[in-house]
Amino acid sequence: MRRVQQRGLADGFERRHRDERALQINDSAEARAMVGGMATGLKVILVFIGTLTLMIGGVGVMNIMLVSVTERTREIGLRKALGARRRHVLLQFLAESLVITGFGGVAGVVLTAIVVNIAGVQPFLADLIGDPSRGTDITLALTPDVLVTTTLILMITGILSGLWPAFRASRLDPIEALRYE
Repeated sequence: MRRVQQRGLADGFERRHRDERALQINDSAEARAMVGGMATGLKVILVFIGTLTLMIGGVGVMNIMLVSVTERTREIGLRKALGARRRHVLLQFLAESLVITGFGGVAGVVLTAIVVNIAGVQPFLADLIGDPSRGTDITLALTPDVLVTTTLILMITGILSGLWPAFRASRLDPIEALRYE
């Protein structure tokens, strides 16, 4: 009812002054919807940036693992000469890449928890639009769904970044690897 009265008032004002932009009525619901759209867009961008950052970290893990394979070529050759199968070597290097990625993930979660506790709630638009519920403030939170999603992305990153070095290590010829210096 109130919205109809406001619209009727606005129509009369527009007709009287022959300008439809002459009166614009905004209430907190419209402002909240606008802020909600902005927040959703910001979340999408932040998820993209976070995933990209994790993938770049995966490239770093892959380089570390490639160096590890190169430095441990004689060890790999000796293991294979003593009877280790391809899958044993493959699983060893995949496990190492997952451990490296896991330690990085734990360090990231700890740092995130520290930042969340320090920053907490930051004012955003509540003062500007007169929102007494403070629903438009930026609230940093480390929720279980974020932890699960991050863990899954980390596991995928660890596996993908360890695959190529692990395959490379598992395909080494034991005789050539033992000659390597």
